[in-house]
Amino acid sequence: MSIKFSFDINKTIAALAFLARRKGAKLDMFLSIKRLYSADRRALASWGKTITGDKMVSMDQGPVLSTVYDLFKGRGTADNLREWKSYFGETVNNAVQLRRAVETDLLSEEEIDALEAAQDEIGSVAPWEVADFLHKLYPEWEDPHGGSRKIHPATILRQEGRTEDEIRMIEESAESFNQIEKMFSRL
Repeated sequence: MSIKFSFDINKTIAALAFLARRKGAKLDMFLSIKRLYSADRRALASWGKTITGDKMVSMDQGPVLSTVYDLFKGRGTADNLREWKSYFGETVNNAVQLRRAVETDLLSEEEIDALEAAQDEIGSVAPWEVADFLHKLYPEWEDPHGGSRKIHPATILRQEGRTEDEIRMIEESAESFNQIEKMFSRL
C-alpha cells in the first residue's frame, strides 16, 4: 500500500506566502519547511490529504517536505523552478524574500487553520530547539544518518488512529485524483 499525492506548486506557494505574510515577507528556510511539514501532517491526519502534495522525508534535522526543500535550494523541475522564482528571490542566508503578492484563495479555511496551528506550534519553540522538538513530536521521523528516509503517509495515518480500511480509502482517493489530474494535463 502506498499513498501518493500530486505535488501542487501553486498551493505550496500560496501556503508559504500565507506564512510569509505573518513573518514580514521573509521566510527562513528551516522554519518554513518545518511549519509546512507540520501543516501538511495536520491536514493528512484530519482529512486524509495534504496541502502541498509533497513527499515527506526524514532528514537529520527532522521531517522535511522533499520538493519544497529542493526549491529552497534552487533545485527541481523546470516548471516548478520557474513558478517558484516568479514569487521568491534567491535563497540568501537560508531565507527567501517574497517578491510579489500571492493570492491565497487556493487555500481552504481548514488549510489556513492547519497553517496557523503549525505556525503557532513551531513559533512557540526556540529556533535552535525546533529539530529536537519535532523529533519527539512526530514519531514517524527516523534518523537517516546523514541521508534521507521516506515517510509513508500511511505510517502517519496509523499513528493518528486511522484504520486500515480508512487508509485504503485515502489511498484510492489519492490515486483517483492523480488519474484525473493526468487526464486534464493532457488536454
